[in-house]
Amino acid sequence: MTAISDRLAQASSNGDGRPDHGSAGTPELFVYGTLAVDKVVRALIDRVPAHEDTSAPGWRAARLPELPYPGLVADKSAEAPGRVYTDLNNAEWSLLDAFEDPTYIVTTVGLRDGHRALAYVWPNETLDQNWSAASLDSNDLAVYLTRCRAWRARFEARQV
Repeated sequence: MTAISDRLAQASSNGDGRPDHGSAGTPELFVYGTLAVDKVVRALIDRVPAHEDTSAPGWRAARLPELPYPGLVADKSAEAPGRVYTDLNNAEWSLLDAFEDPTYIVTTVGLRDGHRALAYVWPNETLDQNWSAASLDSNDLAVYLTRCRAWRARFEARQV
């Protein structure tokens, strides 16, 4: 296993599966990292929600120390590419909130087209490099998908 694969095997949710962010009821979510990868979001909620490709001016998807997924951070000189999911239901929001690292803060960000959407924003230390999905090779993605599926199974078992 590569160093990235090792980190991916322990990635994303440090939480106990309780929705910490309280985002349910909001229809739009801007995603810029692993949640913008079709296979990842499908592993978590069984579908790829309706979405539009967009970007968030004034933000960047930063690499995080020792983590394989990014954090969205304010940067006036940047523009974070991503997509906005437009039809998440309350159950999907609850699942995504529970999945995301509890460090994230849910906040509203402005998008390229002038609309606004919620996004998971990282409040802590980041690296100077930007994150991109291209940094996940096929093995790393496979490890991450296994992690996502295992997390979801544990989450669903706790919901019974």
